[in-house]
Amino acid sequence: MEIEHKYSKCDEYNLLETLGIGKFGKVKLGEKNGEYVAIKLFKEEFGTAQNIRALANEVKFHQKLDHPNIIKLIKFSENFQYRKKNGKTKPRVGEILEWAKGGEFFEYVYQFGRLSPEVSRFYFKQLLDAMIYLKNQDVCHRDLKLENILLDGEFNLKVADFGFAKGMSAANLRTNIGTLSYQAPEITQGNGYNGTKVDIFAAGVILFILNVRSPPFTLAQEGDRFYKWYLQNQQEQFWKEHLRCKGITPEMFPQDFRHLINGMLAPNPNDRFNLEQCLTHPWTMGKTATFQQVKNEFQQKLNIMQTQKNASRMQNQQSSKKICLGLRRSIDDENEEDFAQVIKKYNLNFDKRQLTFCSNIGLPNEILLYQNPNFVFCYLLKYCRKFNASVNKIYDTRYKINFELINEENQEEDQEEDQEEDQVQQNEEILQENKEAQNLRFSIEIMDYQNEIIKLNIKRISGNYFEFREIYFRIQNVINLIYNKFLQKEIQQNEIKKQI
Repeated sequence: MEIEHKYSKCDEYNLLETLGIGKFGKVKLGEKNGEYVAIKLFKEEFGTAQNIRALANEVKFHQKLDHPNIIKLIKFSENFQYRKKNGKTKPRVGEILEWAKGGEFFEYVYQFGRLSPEVSRFYFKQLLDAMIYLKNQDVCHRDLKLENILLDGEFNLKVADFGFAKGMSAANLRTNIGTLSYQAPEITQGNGYNGTKVDIFAAGVILFILNVRSPPFTLAQEGDRFYKWYLQNQQEQFWKEHLRCKGITPEMFPQDFRHLINGMLAPNPNDRFNLEQCLTHPWTMGKTATFQQVKNEFQQKLNIMQTQKNASRMQNQQSSKKICLGLRRSIDDENEEDFAQVIKKYNLNFDKRQLTFCSNIGLPNEILLYQNPNFVFCYLLKYCRKFNASVNKIYDTRYKINFELINEENQEEDQEEDQEEDQVQQNEEILQENKEAQNLRFSIEIMDYQNEIIKLNIKRISGNYFEFREIYFRIQNVINLIYNKFLQKEIQQNEIKKQI
């Protein structure tokens, strides 16, 4: 007889909740005798000899690191005993890590906007401290990005994810590795690069985002509308282009800040600032927020984020209660939507399509609906331009569509056919070999949840994560418009029935 346990378990830690889900597995919050840790459990199919060797590289460098601004690796095992709630046990590859209670730094910047210069300096100095320590340990990270920076319970910065870390004994590295929008130009040139110098370049991108809330460029190559000015030694044009596009005042980019960013993003690694120059730069030495000021500010932000998260969970839990309103309708209901042109344009056949079942909810980038899946599928195809996207691929047997972001400038030019044709031609000429990596691409799959409730599962395929998060909220708004429209209609009909 199987015994149902309250929690799953791994290496004597109770697994309380899921902190995140990635391509290779899940990160769980573990607890043992009041001690909390983050446990990264890799998928069963990950445990091949090749993958184990690759993971051993991360462990090799991460285990020896001990710094207050670097996530600590507590334990690694190829054979953790993972016990499910039903009592069944199976071995899993995993890591036990220090838990960053404050969460992802990215979410604070995305949700609340750019940091003040004083707070930005506080975190930039912590990042530099971690990078100087890494250099002294002869380690380079090679995948520094805002998404790989966490905050602990006191809101101190913590560098995480050492999967691409490398020893500095190899003065010139050659592997094209890291995240495209943070990559230094020498990485893609194949002539060898210095690990610390490419980390400094990535840190410059991070600093720009902290102060502006958007990346400085998409790719550090000639075809990029922003970075091309660095390659042409016209840095002033880079800043003018940002001021023009973002509609902000020059005061947002003071001269000392521009000078620091220019030095960190220099195309020639020999001209790039070193860590000591960054640390002693006039901008870095400016007025800096105190630890207590930062803690108070970010605690307020965390409280708001947790409140919003709890409200979202409650909304998901209430979704099943809307069944009684009878909002799930046919694709061909009268006086609602005409999808004839959409069906003809994309040659849709719903007889072949099947919904994939999905049991879990409450994850990021998903939307629960009580709708006809055929209706929602056609609605997304018909109104995708409302969330700035175009159709890239339609799957034949699944309720899944791949989309590509439409550049907002191009979208404005769509009003003039001639201008649109010219822009398309220009886009085809710019970075054609990197187009898929540069453009934001994402998928929306309609999945079967329960009690005729469907779930929109929205995933990023490639491109900038800031743009993806913005797209998710736009999709949510577009869906809410149609949902609220019919909800209001149903309520009005119910009111009429009561009067009769």
